Amino acid sequence: MKIRRLFVVLSLLMAASPATSFTQPVNVPVAALGSTDRISFMLKNTLGYHRMFRVEGPGIAYGFTMNRRETVPCSWPVGSKLYFSSDGETTKGLILTVTEADAGKTLTTGDVTTDKTRNEQPTASATPNRITFVLHNTSLLPRKIALISYEPGERGNGTNIFTILPKGNKKFSFPADTKLYLANDDDVSIVMSGKRIDSGLPFLVVKKEDAGRIIDLD
Repeated sequence: MKIRRLFVVLSLLMAASPATSFTQPVNVPVAALGSTDRISFMLKNTLGYHRMFRVEGPGIAYGFTMNRRETVPCSWPVGSKLYFSSDGETTKGLILTVTEADAGKTLTTGDVTTDKTRNEQPTASATPNRITFVLHNTSLLPRKIALISYEPGERGNGTNIFTILPKGNKKFSFPADTKLYLANDDDVSIVMSGKRIDSGLPFLVVKKEDAGRIIDLD
């Protein structure tokens, strides 16, 4: 009888205790986590002519140019897309999408029939009397630029300090006859003190012919 009572008590205690569950770990696919893993590969311009492109992907978006038959090393996130571009900022046609399987390979830009927008050029700014052009960093390293501008009819100057990514571009619009200077630290200090540096030879005097031009920064 005592044994039967003990069995009943133990049964009641077990029913009152919460069950302990064990959950097996779940392997979540990398893609579901929004992976930004990068892969390294070579990109070759097989079009046969100088061309501007744009890459867009997870944490990456910039324009760049490649010379005829040029090959450059790239390290882009998986899922990045390469496009043709007329100005380094807009996309005109998808060329390829980077996948994990592309690691270590040489990817190409296609042939002349692939490029449907070859003759498209950056349009002039919608602002009247301003000329739009692109500055291109030819280096494989980022470059910090201080651009000092003197627009016609203006008493002061404009100062634009920025960094262009490797093989990257930056678009500008200035009135015709604007003088542009690539300034060093001393030049910037002079300008910041209220003085001028436009007595020397400018890097560029903007002309109408510069509309849509890609200017290399060697």
